[in-house]
Amino acid sequence: MNNLFKSLVLCIVVVSIKASMPVTVYYEALCGDSVHFITRQLYPNYQFVKDKITLDFVPYGKALHTYNSTTDHYTFTCQHGKEECLGNKYQACGLAQIDNPDTKLEFVVCVMSAYNPGKLEYVKACAERYQVDYHKLVSCALSREGDKLLAAHGDRTQELEPNLYFVPTLVLNNSIVINSDDQDESRQDFMGFLCTRLPHKPDICNDNTSLFKKVKNFLF
Repeated sequence: MNNLFKSLVLCIVVVSIKASMPVTVYYEALCGDSVHFITRQLYPNYQFVKDKITLDFVPYGKALHTYNSTTDHYTFTCQHGKEECLGNKYQACGLAQIDNPDTKLEFVVCVMSAYNPGKLEYVKACAERYQVDYHKLVSCALSREGDKLLAAHGDRTQELEPNLYFVPTLVLNNSIVINSDDQDESRQDFMGFLCTRLPHKPDICNDNTSLFKKVKNFLF
């Protein structure tokens, strides 16, 4: 009986894991479109699909990086300048400290909602709010550890096929959203986009529900 019970529990866990769709957000710290998507689309809709998706964040975007094996040194060039490279590192180092997916989103939203996500004073406030070790975060961002984290995000970004051409870009089920119209929809109507792709749809996906209409009216 115990073995049967364990098997049933295992099956339930496996089904639950399979039902959660991986959604990866490729973004930049100082990108206005990234700020808008994360704060106005992803965040307000997440509460309705949090049990249906698993979020992953890749702060890098249209940056470039090189590695000098002789000096063991990384060089980064970001679309919005050096401050964005540092902002990407701050978020990469903060995210590396957080295990809870809800807290990861809260931290990213907090930083991206700031007047300047690349400024340390705003990152500090968000770190303290979400129990991220601020001193460890800064030490990481200003050291080789931060370089390696950002380079790893860069490798993931540059391995996308087809190549990333717009920021932010979404990847669902580990497959990049190729069609440009789909990418536009995913950024402008995240909930509607998910509703056509989730295998197990939440109640809000019913267009006739007043809740769905209220959310759409708020966002647009």
